[in-house]
Amino acid sequence: MSWRIVQITSACKLSVKSRQMVYEPMQGESVTLPLEDIAVVILENKQILITATLLSELAEHGICLFSCDRTHTPNGVYTAFGNHSRHSEVACLQNDVSEPLKKRLWQKIVQSKIRNQAEVLYRVGSPVSDKLIEIAKNVQSGDTGNGEAFAARLYWDNLFSDFKRHDTDIVNASLNYGYAIIRGAVVRSLVGAGLLPCFGLHHANKLNAFNLADDMIEPFRAFVDWAVVQRDLSGKEKLEKEDKQYLVSVLTRNCSYDDEEITILKAIELTSFSLVNAFRDKDAKSLILPEFSKTPLFE
Repeated sequence: MSWRIVQITSACKLSVKSRQMVYEPMQGESVTLPLEDIAVVILENKQILITATLLSELAEHGICLFSCDRTHTPNGVYTAFGNHSRHSEVACLQNDVSEPLKKRLWQKIVQSKIRNQAEVLYRVGSPVSDKLIEIAKNVQSGDTGNGEAFAARLYWDNLFSDFKRHDTDIVNASLNYGYAIIRGAVVRSLVGAGLLPCFGLHHANKLNAFNLADDMIEPFRAFVDWAVVQRDLSGKEKLEKEDKQYLVSVLTRNCSYDDEEITILKAIELTSFSLVNAFRDKDAKSLILPEFSKTPLFE
């Protein structure tokens, strides 16, 4: 399994030779990395040249490539298309899934999201965590009672003090950066499982190419939230290089998945394959979602 997360912050040329990604900085020595070891590449510098051959090889190896905007936040993703051996078969399964099954799957996703949010609140010592557990238990098929939104109001009111959802807020910027990384990894895993990311279970925006990713990311958001809680951002006006590396490292941390301890990156991959199984079995029970590990996510 690929595992390496590569962040490139300096001006350079990226190419490929003998199944190795070649990093040639404007100053300094070249470095090569085996493509089979790489899961994600993040381009944070505007002066990076990348060859078409490398782009093709990245797709062949299922490597997710991020571009970043002027604030160095991921704003684009390049991933493989149709490289699953049974792509058409899985696409047909996805196309044929019934509305009742979609609603049951969304119910399970929302319950998992709220339970993970409850765990975060428990770790910060908030008594509201018990309330979120109760909300999760009562989520209905399709979340017709809007439990997700009710839980979200309680969650954000009790997680951060003076939290503001705008670009100048360092906590908000950290969350957005972490979510963008997780979202790209989810897109990568969905495509790798043969699924079409544009067709969601709950999200159905015709202008969104990643509706399914926006469904499947939900149980994973709390891992980013906890990472931001653990990070000392006091006095900072913008994310520094070390902060971004810290947030990217969420993918390599452990979570509990089907009673096993695995990395969050691996859990994202297995979740996508379990979704295919749910489509094939016509049973929401086949969808397996992550939980917080009993060991600390961040020391």
